[in-house]
Parts: sequence; C-alpha cells; structure tokens
Amino acid sequence: MKTISITGSVREDLGTKGAKQARKNGMVPCVMYGNENQLHFNVEEKEFNKIIYTPEVFNVLITIDGTEYSTILQDAQFHPVTDKSVHADFLQLKDDQPVVVSMPVVLTGVSVGVKNGGKLRTPMRKLKIKGVLANIPDNVELDITPLKIGQSIKVGTLSIEGLEFLDPSTNVIVAVKTARGAVAEADEAEEEEAEEAAAE
Repeated sequence: MKTISITGSVREDLGTKGAKQARKNGMVPCVMYGNENQLHFNVEEKEFNKIIYTPEVFNVLITIDGTEYSTILQDAQFHPVTDKSVHADFLQLKDDQPVVVSMPVVLTGVSVGVKNGGKLRTPMRKLKIKGVLANIPDNVELDITPLKIGQSIKVGTLSIEGLEFLDPSTNVIVAVKTARGAVAEADEAEEEEAEEAAAE
C-alpha cells in the first residue's frame, strides 16, 4: 500500500460552532479512532484532497503536535451542494492488526474475446479485502488476456497470500459478453495457425 504524509492540528473546540469555523478557515474536521480515546484534529483541505480525489488507498501518516500516526481513511463526508469535504474519520493502524479496505481493481492485457468483438464488462471496480498492512497491495491486478467470449473472473477464483476477499465469491469482477459482429473463437485460432504457417 502506498504511503502519504499530511499534517494535522488538534481541535480545541469540538462543538458545531468550532467545526464550522474550521471549515471557514479551509480546514477539514477529523476524528482518529483506534486509541483508548478519540483524537479530534483538523487538516488543511488542500492536503486532505490529496487522499480523497483518487481511486488509490493510502497508509496516511498524520503528524499532530510532533507525533506521527499511521492511519487509514475510513469515511469522508461531503457538502451536498458544494461537494467540499466537511468531515473525515481515520483509523489508527497497528502492524499486527488486520484492517478492511476497498482496493481498486486494475486490469492488464487485452482479452482474446474483446479482440474477437466481445464486449468487456467491469461490474466491480473495487474489492473489499482484509489483511495486515504489510500484506495489502496498491491494487488488485488482474490479467484479462486469456478471457474468451462468455468467460469471466469471479471473486472466488482470486487468491493472494495473506489477504481475505470479503465480497461474495460468486460476484463477477470482469466478464466478456458477446456482441453484434463478434467472431467465433475458432476463427481466431485458425487465423493464428495460418499466421504461424506463413511465418514458417
């Protein structure tokens, strides 16, 4: 998992008035869980935007009054009209403590089925996984090159050491559906054989 560092300042006024004033000053009110006591703090909106407007998931190192905390963003709330960040929750991480995160799915390669005119469907752009920080990757990478028309990759077929996939095993992550003008897989195989023969 990628790491990003931001700086926060302790919130003195925990009331609604204090939160409104913080937002007026370009800050995002935040709460950190994971300790015996919750830690309330503010982060500059421009710093907070580094971790919110991206599909990536970060190990967020937050420095508050000289102390650095390893955290992960758990939730963020936005203004219904301006879409600006108004509040965020962070979970403090421990090396041996499993966490649940939603990781982006990255597809590599070009599907055989797509080459033959099939249509690629990606119903799941993120996967919910559980594991300790050291085992969590930047993303879940899937090679779709072998996928033919009518084939798919489901959650239950995935296996990454040290990680547990929490979505239903039958959920389809990516699939190649038939489309008008698609050619049969056999046609492609014959073309490949002809190309190999010509090369020889």
